[in-house]
Amino acid sequence: MKIAVSSIGTEIDSAVDPRFGRAAYLVIVDSDTMTVATVIDNQAARDAAHGAGINAATMMAEAKAEAVLSGRVGPKAEVVLQSAGITIYNNATGTVRQAVEKVVAGGKSATTPEPSSPATAPGRGMGGQGQGQGRGCGCGGGGGGQGRGRGRGQGRRS
Repeated sequence: MKIAVSSIGTEIDSAVDPRFGRAAYLVIVDSDTMTVATVIDNQAARDAAHGAGINAATMMAEAKAEAVLSGRVGPKAEVVLQSAGITIYNNATGTVRQAVEKVVAGGKSATTPEPSSPATAPGRGMGGQGQGQGRGCGCGGGGGGQGRGRGRGQGRRS
């Protein structure tokens, strides 16, 4: 299996970079032989003003990675990876080798396939302030966990 790991270095014993899109390197490991199959210098995506995660995710799809391990994969990169059929493991720590070994062994204590940002999921935002003089009931709209208030003020005008 080809497993891509966000890394601060190019070796299998390099530390995992907690960022996916802005990681220094993306190291693709052949989990059957535990050898580095490919190293992708992520400088172009890392230095981009916007879209670093999407660019890195696109490179993983082109490299035919079957899984991605990182400290955190952002929501936009997550969509690209999922549409390419790539499994995402967040909360990876340690070295590239250790992170891959945990996934191969099936251990989920340090790496778990789960959404990277539950606060941005639909309906998870907090209610906002109404536009009238009273407090609105608000309606969560995601956006990093901060909903946009759509309440109708119930206060009185003098």
